[in-house]
Amino acid sequence: TRTWVQSVPYMDRLDYVSMMCNEHAYCMAIEKLLGVQVPERAQYIRVMFDEITRILNHLLNIGTHALDIGAMTMVLYTFREREDLMDVYEAVSGARMHAAYYRPGGVYRDLPDRMPKYEVNKFKNEKTVKELNANREGSMLDFLEDFTNRFPTYCDEYETLLTDNRIWKQRTVGIGV
Repeated sequence: TRTWVQSVPYMDRLDYVSMMCNEHAYCMAIEKLLGVQVPERAQYIRVMFDEITRILNHLLNIGTHALDIGAMTMVLYTFREREDLMDVYEAVSGARMHAAYYRPGGVYRDLPDRMPKYEVNKFKNEKTVKELNANREGSMLDFLEDFTNRFPTYCDEYETLLTDNRIWKQRTVGIGV
């Protein structure tokens, strides 16, 4: 048998693409059952991570859909943004996929003051690391604000890549419901 807190990681595995949303639903059920009031800051953090999870889900969906129908470049673009958001997951929970970050009554811990930075290694040279760390000087919220400002440009790139893509159109226009 497991305690309620020990069961949180199982919620991540119900839908590995929307993991924190599953954690949220599970914790809310426990909180309602026990009459627990969640602190306001924790509520905001949860909603923020639910939205990050939703964006991660949609990026994976559109990228892999394009890949499945032959527009292979798209998945590389969507994974670029997913990497930034997965870094945020890792910064708060220590894990990129199965965060187990939510807890009945709140979250595991508050947001970190600084975003972790990449270091030079055998896979990433100094130039690459400098580019990757360009927007990681401040807090996690600063990083997310920067991401939020950049994201509309990325969405425009996706539209450019797909809207007039003949492969995309041949395999989606006039097909299905």
